[in-house]
Formats: sequence, structure tokens, C-alpha cells
Amino acid sequence: MLLVGTYLSPFARRVAAALLSRGIQFEHDDLNGYADPVRARTLNPVGKVPVLRLDDGESLIDSAAILDHINESLPPSLALLPQAGAERREVLRLAAIATTIYERSTACYFERQRAPEGQRREVIDAQRPAIIGGLEALDAASASGGPIGRRPLDAATISAVVAREYVGITMPDIPIALVAPALTAVSAELFNEDAFAKTRPVPTGAA
Repeated sequence: MLLVGTYLSPFARRVAAALLSRGIQFEHDDLNGYADPVRARTLNPVGKVPVLRLDDGESLIDSAAILDHINESLPPSLALLPQAGAERREVLRLAAIATTIYERSTACYFERQRAPEGQRREVIDAQRPAIIGGLEALDAASASGGPIGRRPLDAATISAVVAREYVGITMPDIPIALVAPALTAVSAELFNEDAFAKTRPVPTGAA
């Protein structure tokens, strides 16, 4: 299978991390949808990555849908998501918080590129509380005994670690270690895991 999408995109990165965490072989096409929107639209009508092209030629879009497909192929002992119930809802809730952090951090990054310092603060300041609130929620779930950091790595842990590193790239003024110390500890513990080490982007920009 072929995963299309730069690892600067946290959405593409979390899919790659999930595949690597389960030992699923794939090829990688480092397409940045912002840098090459025309090509991106040939793969996805709305020009977003990731796109996962399956061996039979079918193309899947949207990281949540792709993770769901991957999960369907796994035995219960390696599931990315619990099958049902409160535990499943909690993993989905935490993953949703992480992806919202991705979205808001990306908006701030591009606002910094677009607008002069004096004009950009309004947009960035409006997003910052939600990013911090999301980090705090992920941090609470990363404390001892919490769901983030459990093995095997699930969708919540993968999404949260990617969020923590992404904020470090896009919002360097947020003191993540102070805002989310437990999440920072989990991220440090998993830093050299293939799922994250082999997908870590060079911090030269955002999605």
C-alpha cells in the first residue's frame, strides 16, 4: 500500500505511526498538499492528505477513516480502538481532541506566515486557549494509570504524541512541558519508538 502525505501533516503522520506500530509495510509519497495542491486534488477532491492507496487500487481519505480501516484488519489484541463501550468512546474523544489541536495549531502557523506581527495576534490569541485546553485534557489522560501511554499504542496515544510534537513545531511560544508535563513524559518515553522516530518531520514548517 502507499501512504501519500508529508509527515509535516500530523494527520498523515498519525496514520504512518499507526502502520509502523503494527508492523504493516507501506510505501510513502511525501506529498505536501499545500505545496502541490493540483496534484493533491488528483488524489483527493478537496486536496487534503493523507491518502492511503490500497493494494487493490482503492484510495482512502481522511485520517480517521484510514485508522478505522487499519483497525478492521487487526486482531483484537492489536486493535487501535476498543471494540465498543466507554473505553472506545474515550479513545475516540482523546483522538478528537488531538486532531482539533492539529487544526488550530495549523491555523496559527499559517497566520504567522500570512500576516505582520501586529495583525496576526488576534487570530493566534483566539486559538491559543483551545490549544492549551486540549493539551491539558491530553495531559490529564497521560497521568499514571491513564489511557494515553498504554501498550500496544492505540489511536489516542498515537494522536496525542503527534499533537504534542506538532505544537512544538507550530506554536513554539507555548511552554508544553509546563502545560502538559505528563504528556511530555509519555512523549519522551516513546521518542525512539519506530512509530514516532521514523515519522518525525524536520521542523521547517507545518502541514
